[in-house]
Amino acid sequence: MHHDDHDDGQDPKETINYRETFRLLAGLINSRRRPFAVALVYTMVSTLVSLLIPIIAKYVIDTALPAKDPSALLLATGAYLATTVVFLYFNYLQVVQLAKAGQDLIVDLKERLLGHMLSLDLEFYSSMPVGRLTARVQSDTSTLYALFTNTVISIVNDALMFAIAFFVMAYYNLKLTLMLVPMFPVLAVLGWVFVKVTSPMYVKVRKLAAEVPGFLTEQLNGIGVLQAFSREEDTSRKMEDLNRRKFTAEMRVELLNVVFFLSIVFLHPATTAAVFGIGGKMVMAGKLTVGVIVMFVMYLGYLFEPIFRFSEHLSVIQRSFSAGHRISKILALKPALTEPPEPHFLTTVRGSIDFRNVWMRYREDAGWVLKNVSFTLPRGQSLAILGETGGGKTTVTSLLFRFYDFQKGHIEIDGTDIRKLSLGSLRSAIGLVQQDIYLFPGTVMDNLKLMDASIPDGRVHDAIRVMGLDSFYKKHPLDKKVKEKGANLSIGEKQVISLTRAMVLDQEVLVLDEATSNMDPHTERLITSAIKSLLKHKTVIIIAHRLSTIRSADRIMMISGGEVRELGTHDELLAAGGLYSKYYRLQYGEGE
Repeated sequence: MHHDDHDDGQDPKETINYRETFRLLAGLINSRRRPFAVALVYTMVSTLVSLLIPIIAKYVIDTALPAKDPSALLLATGAYLATTVVFLYFNYLQVVQLAKAGQDLIVDLKERLLGHMLSLDLEFYSSMPVGRLTARVQSDTSTLYALFTNTVISIVNDALMFAIAFFVMAYYNLKLTLMLVPMFPVLAVLGWVFVKVTSPMYVKVRKLAAEVPGFLTEQLNGIGVLQAFSREEDTSRKMEDLNRRKFTAEMRVELLNVVFFLSIVFLHPATTAAVFGIGGKMVMAGKLTVGVIVMFVMYLGYLFEPIFRFSEHLSVIQRSFSAGHRISKILALKPALTEPPEPHFLTTVRGSIDFRNVWMRYREDAGWVLKNVSFTLPRGQSLAILGETGGGKTTVTSLLFRFYDFQKGHIEIDGTDIRKLSLGSLRSAIGLVQQDIYLFPGTVMDNLKLMDASIPDGRVHDAIRVMGLDSFYKKHPLDKKVKEKGANLSIGEKQVISLTRAMVLDQEVLVLDEATSNMDPHTERLITSAIKSLLKHKTVIIIAHRLSTIRSADRIMMISGGEVRELGTHDELLAAGGLYSKYYRLQYGEGE
């Protein structure tokens, strides 16, 4: 898979990829064109109505009051109140419409992001902490909410407000209006400098914002180890240091925001003073009315209100584009393992599983993990894989599931290369019981069904009865609540549930990766007996260190340094006096 291993590194030179991020954000808005267009119409109506207020004020000052006409004054007052009511009504409609459209968009984005991450291979998850991925799905998407519910529409609306206010002012007095033109290049320069300086700073802030939940998740997952070794204070210091770095980074950005905002704020009184000075002279010279001066001053508020908001919008845009930049990097990742163009669907294993001269390494610059591995496992038979830690045992089964791909050789099921099989059908046909078990919050029954309500309860009861585990499930009833990660169960108990789950799913091939390593002798005997009874109907691969678990397998494969050293039955390998025989004597003594 091609991805950036330093995605969350603190590279001070990394800046926002505005082109790719804009493409992502534009695509999101484009998918909701109608609701956003309706919100824009509401906003434009409320803005156009509010722009009538300075004209009403001019009418009162220049027409109604000098004429001393009560009816004209009453008409202006009624128009002002009606304008205000219409403005508030359409503003309310706009807020509700944007909130609904924004929430709908963010929910879809979260689903899209999560769905894409679920398609990525295990190599991605080995280099990306879960806490940081949680920040992507939760924090970064939430940051985009402000952009979609307020900023985008506001920018369009503010541009409209600015243009109309400027046009009306120019209509009444072009000379006084042109006096405001020099401030535009000043604003443009200030905005360009702000974006240029803060772009890498916002990237750093978003990275640190992801590191905080990432670090917290990792530490809480290992809370038992931290407490056992009295590492609480050290963890608190690291958390404090991380929070301090995040605080410092955010403060630097906020200070720049304040400086930028105050620089713009200063332009408002400066232009107002110019209107009073130049406009006042024109009034005294009889070239302008007082009402026009008042209207100009009010319209200056309409001119600078979008400018003030734009300074805030720039901050939101920078934060949002930083979040969008990080999301787009995830969405741009391509899984190394993809469905073949015309996949074959595995419905049943009729013949055998064949490894033929398989070579595998995890990276191009790394050493070979498997070297020329070959074996055949006929349907209904069992293969036990034995060897030292790190010798390649689990890698063999990982390749069978296509968690990774191999570089040389062939792996076939019934003569079909597994790379031509649909990933879903391949993994549905193979059950996995690992040493490290993950159980989901819910009941024991939920976990036995793997949260699939379509599986009938009868299949669960049948699996328990066939495996002879009735006494275990009397102690742990099917309606018992399982805490997160099975925290209220022992490791051995979780392995029993996991093995039962594999039986409930009724998959033809079972892979038991140290599945009985943490069971007490009584439970292990029950499980071993159940496995033996199923060997007639299942194809089983057993990875174990305990020879008592594997000695009844049809064939035993000794693997060391990624190579198959011995392959045969228990009796054959023991008689050969090789590596298996050595392992056997180490566990059972010379006299066994």
